[in-house]
Amino acid sequence: MPSPTPAFSSVGGKATVGDEFERQVLDKARTDRSLFVQLSPEMIVRKTHYAGAEGLVVPAYVFSPRDTTVQHAAIILVHGGVHGDLDDGYAWQIRLLVEEGYVVIAPEYRGSTGYGRAYFDAIDYGGKEVEDVIDARDYLAASVPWADTGRVGMLGWSHGGFIALHSIFRRPDLFKVAVAHSPVADLVSRMASHSAEYRKIFADQAGFGGPVESRRERYIARSPVSHTRELKLPLLVLAADNDEDVFIEENRHLRDSMVAAGKERAGLYTYREWHDPPGGHSFARLQTAQGIESWIESTAFLRRYLAPRTTTSLR
Repeated sequence: MPSPTPAFSSVGGKATVGDEFERQVLDKARTDRSLFVQLSPEMIVRKTHYAGAEGLVVPAYVFSPRDTTVQHAAIILVHGGVHGDLDDGYAWQIRLLVEEGYVVIAPEYRGSTGYGRAYFDAIDYGGKEVEDVIDARDYLAASVPWADTGRVGMLGWSHGGFIALHSIFRRPDLFKVAVAHSPVADLVSRMASHSAEYRKIFADQAGFGGPVESRRERYIARSPVSHTRELKLPLLVLAADNDEDVFIEENRHLRDSMVAAGKERAGLYTYREWHDPPGGHSFARLQTAQGIESWIESTAFLRRYLAPRTTTSLR
């Protein structure tokens, strides 16, 4: 994978762009150690990589029950953030998934932080990053023989929910079920509600080729709300009406489009909206009453379609 490449050197003791990428690499190493220390006494923990879209090397984490003599259902866990990564705040949810008997793979798709500037700048929001995540299933098939690739689900937060949606729309044949927490759903609406600095992240990407005002069709094409008719497998979307990042209008647009497409009536689409939960955008990752309730609902939904082999003890 690309090594960290400083953009500038430090001048006069002030932090520079180069220092920021070096810091991200160090932070990623600390996260890796933290996840290993927290989880390895209970399960298999592996940091690996595989070939993503156009052969780009994609780092990934694999977490698994220790019993490799049986076939386990699998979850592709997709982290959030325009430029984010799998942080150790996911540890409690990973632990509970593995306790249920799932193999969990968490791809660090292109644009993720902690792998240097070249990887950071490779971001392709709604484009090749989706293929990077879909390709995690091929890695499981090739390198984790105890993962049952006939029982694979998607689970993502925010940007990760956006990727999960696109993944099941593009390749419904590969997955059984998906859960998206506070997913980005409507990029045209999003560009209208966010800052000029935020919009520039998208306009500068080759996949968009400019701002929404001049490339509206590209933003529409990369919005999940434009692809609801392509839903062919069960999907649960959870959202908060006090979300300060993915404003609730995005997920209500997605909901209304799903209803219009007949996906709710067909039993494929389920929507749950929480009123003013603590944490807003991040409510489903917190161990509050609402966060735990959303987690219980999510895992019950996954369990219904993946039938994991419950692990009574990981030790």
